[in-house]
Amino acid sequence: MSLPPDFMQARVDAVKNRLDVPVCSLYQADEIREILVIVATSGLNQKARGAMLSFQQGLTGKVARSRGAVVARDIKAHAEYHYVPGSDEERFQSYLGIPLEQDGRLYGVLVVQTEAKKTFFLKDIRELHSAGKDLLEALKLAVRQAS
Repeated sequence: MSLPPDFMQARVDAVKNRLDVPVCSLYQADEIREILVIVATSGLNQKARGAMLSFQQGLTGKVARSRGAVVARDIKAHAEYHYVPGSDEERFQSYLGIPLEQDGRLYGVLVVQTEAKKTFFLKDIRELHSAGKDLLEALKLAVRQAS
């Protein structure tokens, strides 16, 4: 990605604040290699930036595979839970992840997490999609600049 990390970080911080959640993370997708890379996070350990997951790993991988929202009230009890070493995410209980896609192309996955167990509803999914529009545009710009 040729955009400065602060470019994505500022947008992730804005989504976290807008939705009033303790964690918001952005994963950039590489559909050819079927991997996701954490490009920005607000709330997780910054050492997690650059960590990679395959589309087969964890709840975030499930978002990439299914191209749909994934919700977990109790992350650790979910069959697809996968811990990202060094992320310090063990204190978080609930998860909502959405795909950032356009015209059939997956650009990334946007994730929010909470410390208290929370049930995410359709309104939460819609709000995350709305808040994530800037991040989708930023990822599209990064892809254009890289090619």
